[in-house]
Amino acid sequence: MVRFGPSGNDEAFYNEGNKASVQAPAWLRAKGLQLYEYPFGRGVNMSAPTAQAIAEQAKLNDIEISVHAPYFINFASVDEEKANNSVRYILQSAEAVRMLGGNRVVFHPGSPMKLAREEAQSLILKRLKDLTFIMDENGFDDIILCPETMGKKNQMGSLSEVIEMCALDERYIPCIDFGHINAREGGILKTEQDYISIFDSIRDGIGWDRCEHLHVHFSHIQYTAMGEVKHLTFQDTVFGPDFLPLSKVLIDRGREAHILCESAGTQSDDALSMQRMYLEAMKDVR
Repeated sequence: MVRFGPSGNDEAFYNEGNKASVQAPAWLRAKGLQLYEYPFGRGVNMSAPTAQAIAEQAKLNDIEISVHAPYFINFASVDEEKANNSVRYILQSAEAVRMLGGNRVVFHPGSPMKLAREEAQSLILKRLKDLTFIMDENGFDDIILCPETMGKKNQMGSLSEVIEMCALDERYIPCIDFGHINAREGGILKTEQDYISIFDSIRDGIGWDRCEHLHVHFSHIQYTAMGEVKHLTFQDTVFGPDFLPLSKVLIDRGREAHILCESAGTQSDDALSMQRMYLEAMKDVR
């Protein structure tokens, strides 16, 4: 089944009197959502007791948890110390998501800095290949790693680059951020066929199974000629992309997808909007 939920806690969560993430699973269940992505953007700093308490609530409320690894990760860095730190951040995130009861770690591949894109991609591929062995050595062979498509043109993480990363090993499942793709490519996502072409590229690159089990980020994003500027809410009618065409494509091509909303402060409400669109599309098929 396709599952929906927010990345992080939004304004409504706190406005309704909640104070800590341990309250999120029950709150999301009451709203009718099924996913929760915990962001470790500034570093993995959660205590074991806190993680275990959240995990217990997630299990009780049937909320599946993933985590977003720190933003500091750069597998394209020429600095070996920084590259080694990137591995450490992944291992810390893997340990955290296991304590939280989940098994998916999303991460940003990195930035080429002064390298040519081809050189940067080669470095990333080598390090991600090595990372599979390091994960095994540390007992994390069951953890799914999700390199994310990025929204700025000067970042590594185009659709083709992420597919190439995921072709390294079956434990890599793409985090397809449709808002990022739309921003990076100047607003290309408008029709069902636009979304179908992305699914076709993933299927052709890494196979149908991982295409069906995608990890998805979705939000409306403001952009310029250089790509992403900032995340918006579904109130935006200028930048998009629109989820409705994607909801129809998911029925055939993303049947087990995880859909996380990254709107600016309205993640849970916008996740519910996406879920409603998907369920309506399902009715039309029947």
